[in-house]
Amino acid sequence: MGHTELLYILFSFLGTKRGLWMFGSEMQLLELCSKKQLGIREILSILGGSRTSKLRLIKELERSGSLELTQCPNGRGRPKKIVTLSPLGIMMLENLQSINDMMIKMNENDMLTVLEQLRLRNKIIDSGIDPYERFIEMNEIALNIRNSAESSASI
Repeated sequence: MGHTELLYILFSFLGTKRGLWMFGSEMQLLELCSKKQLGIREILSILGGSRTSKLRLIKELERSGSLELTQCPNGRGRPKKIVTLSPLGIMMLENLQSINDMMIKMNENDMLTVLEQLRLRNKIIDSGIDPYERFIEMNEIALNIRNSAESSASI
């Protein structure tokens, strides 16, 4: 999967503030699990924030196959659940880090602008108009306006 495809997937996902939060939280969680084996309680205390949303994220990543939970005997009481990265999780973390490296040059407004441009592009395509042809047409109009302004200024 190339960087362009990854960015498109990311921009599709980041259409909401929740998407922006999820991206950062996913990466934070995956990075934490890649460094050492931790229990769920340890992860929740390190990450902070809403326990419910972090638990939901852990469960979503486990269902997607990115995280693996294994039970480890803990003496008394319930066995401790250790969270580790699966091979898919390692690949996902590498892709998220790659995307994050590209995003350093972008802020939230830049991403929202790109999302709006993608929305408009899709709207044009859905209307049966070729965006490239429309661009050429608009460029010709702009050139005609400029040429007209230049010729009237010289009169």
